[in-house]
Amino acid sequence: GYFRLALQEKLPAKTPEQSDDHFPPLLRLLEKRRELAAADRDLQAQREAFRARMAALSQRWEQLEQKERELKESFVRFDKYLQESRWAQVQSSAAERTLLLGRARMAVLNLFRQACQHQRQPPALDIEDTEGQLEQVKLFIQDLSAMLARLNQPEPAASTSSHDQPSSSRHRLLWELSRCRAHNSALETAADVQLGE
Repeated sequence: GYFRLALQEKLPAKTPEQSDDHFPPLLRLLEKRRELAAADRDLQAQREAFRARMAALSQRWEQLEQKERELKESFVRFDKYLQESRWAQVQSSAAERTLLLGRARMAVLNLFRQACQHQRQPPALDIEDTEGQLEQVKLFIQDLSAMLARLNQPEPAASTSSHDQPSSSRHRLLWELSRCRAHNSALETAADVQLGE
């Protein structure tokens, strides 16, 4: 029809070299096969490139997964280290407190035994009754303080020979009291803190 004629007019006429009659059917078939082989080679090259990219991507994913596993293991190890470190600190603190408490109890027991010796009384409390021992030491010091207060009161005049003996007793009591007060001051601070905990 009209459109076919118009299309043929616009298309350039084939030269003899381009004429279908110039190439026998066998040559045209070989040419097509060559084109198909080239296209197949291109497709194969694209497939190989795609496989290479996928292999690289897969390797990258494996590396990332390995890094993730290593990071998780590091977190686990770090958390375990923190827990062990905290536990060691707790144990160390508990050991220090136990040691201080033991020292305070020994100091109280020693003072209690000294007080019993001064009073010429055998220890009547259990060795583990630290609070009771401390209370007895305090009572002993209070008794010494009251005795010192009475000794500090003016005494009536007396002969030199009779005055020497009370003076000697007074010095002895003053020395005993000062020593007990020094022990008690250090003891009360340590014992009150430790027994309060």
